[in-house]
Amino acid sequence: MKIRIGHVLAALLIVLPAARAAAADAGDSAITAALIRFVDALESGDAIALEQLISAETATQERSRKTFVDLAASQKALERAAVKKFGEEGKRFRCGFDLIVNAPDRKIIAGAKVIYDDPTRVHIEKSGELAPMSLRRSPEGQWQVILQEPIESEEEEIHYPFPYQQPGMSRFAVLAGIRAAHYNAIIEAFKQTQARIDNGDLPTAAAAQAELLAKLTAAAADAAKARAALPSGRIKERP
Repeated sequence: MKIRIGHVLAALLIVLPAARAAAADAGDSAITAALIRFVDALESGDAIALEQLISAETATQERSRKTFVDLAASQKALERAAVKKFGEEGKRFRCGFDLIVNAPDRKIIAGAKVIYDDPTRVHIEKSGELAPMSLRRSPEGQWQVILQEPIESEEEEIHYPFPYQQPGMSRFAVLAGIRAAHYNAIIEAFKQTQARIDNGDLPTAAAAQAELLAKLTAAAADAAKARAALPSGRIKERP
């Protein structure tokens, strides 16, 4: 199942566990409950809950988590504003977060078998899926969902995101800065469109959609231009 954050630039694969005959024990129930709370928080656009339910172990991962949460929350807020203002036509802004897990899926999760990789990390597998869904226990004892992309894949090399090359920066750091600037532009596009809908500046859903698309297209073009401007062979390539 895929969670899409507004467009094809951000998609996450959530793998749901297979149903098991045996009921989950108390420890497993706490883990599966955390997974369901994560799905609920994503569906509702609850930024505070998402911050608490997504694992991040380094400063870089914490920044990536914040970006992910801001993307989800700002898009959900835009969806709500569009539906409130435009009714049925506003559904063209629908995130689809509510389609990730239906009632049968929730029953499957609640009765799933949890596999412990070690005392602080578990995974839930379903035969035929590409990857397991993993959770990690925080130092405070809370189970949190591990998102391989875009959080776990981040390396602790970037200290400040710059959209363009700075002296001594590796190509990886520069590209990460470009990506961060791109995501920030997307978040701002969601927020600006929502504000203009709320203020009555956009009379129809089609007008709002066209304006949002123009902003997202401009953000993508700026990112592509920044990547194209990187000189080849003059900065360190990512290993």
